[in-house]
Order: sequence, then structure tokens, then C-alpha cells
Amino acid sequence: MKTSASHVNTLFKLVYRRGRRLLLAVLLIILIEQFWGAMHTTSLQEFQSYSHKLLNLTTEQAAAEASHWLDGNDTVNLQSLVDRLQQQDFFAYAQIFNRYGQMVAESSAKLDTDSLEQALVLVEEIKVEGQVLGYLNITVDESLVLAQPIKTHAYLTFYGQFLLGFAAIAGIFLTITFNRWRYKRLTPVK
Repeated sequence: MKTSASHVNTLFKLVYRRGRRLLLAVLLIILIEQFWGAMHTTSLQEFQSYSHKLLNLTTEQAAAEASHWLDGNDTVNLQSLVDRLQQQDFFAYAQIFNRYGQMVAESSAKLDTDSLEQALVLVEEIKVEGQVLGYLNITVDESLVLAQPIKTHAYLTFYGQFLLGFAAIAGIFLTITFNRWRYKRLTPVK
């Protein structure tokens, strides 16, 4: 069997073009994976940041409420406030101190805060017109705070992977379709 130089040249060009397309497809897949990984990390950090902002806001609101009760020495309402705070799943323990460091109210259900895996202690000043009346001390189980955002993030990641797979399948079908059209168009009409 004899092969002409033009036949070998044409075959080489065909293999070169397909290899170039394959290399481009692999580079695009790597780029998509890198982008996906970066967005995955960024979105998880945003979820965590948002959860911490909500914790800080809750602590500030509780301190603002405590300022009215501490100003009037109303220990019943202060005790009610710390008990309501601890009813939230992620608040492990809450205490209110006066400006001298004496405990005024504490959560009635005491938890061993040393047993928490990720304990976060938030301390907020209780102020009235710029004057510090006391301090609100809240111990938070951070793993419970981040449980829901992490679950939501895992859910979104799971479906995002399906969407990437469907996009790849759609790309394959489009490529096959356009290749068929190109080859049908190039065949001579008889």
C-alpha cells in the first residue's frame, strides 16, 4: 500500500486539529474546575461571615434590651432575657455582669462550656447614653451556628455539580451536531 505525501500531510493536519481541540477542551475543564473551587471556598467563607454578623447583631440587640433592665435594677427581666437567649440552640450560656464585675443574671441551665468543640465567647458592653452599666457575656457553640450554612452550602454544591455535568453533556451534543452539519454541507451534491 502506497501513501502519498499529501495524504500523510492531510492526516497529520486532521490529527493536529483534533489534538488542538482536545487540548483546548482539557484547558477549559481545568479552568472551570479552578473557578468552581475558588467560588466554593469564597461562598463558604461568605456564609460563615454572615453567620458571625448575625451573632454580633443578636448580641448587640440583647445588650440594648438589657440596658433598660440593668438601669432599673430589674433582675427578673434580666434573668428572663438570659433564659430566652439560651433557648436558641447555638447559645450555650449567657451571663450579665454589672459595671463592677458582679454577676447579676446567668442562664438557669448551665452547660459545661469546656465540652464545646468550637466555643465562641461574645462580650458586649451594656450602655445607657454612653455610660457603661455592665457587660453581657454569651458563649456560643460555633459548630451549631455554622451547621445550617454548611448544610445549605453542601446542598448548593451538590446541585451545582449536576449542572456542570449537564453543561458538559450539552456541549458534547452541540459538538456532535455541528460536526454532522459541517460534514453534510461539505459533501458534494450529486
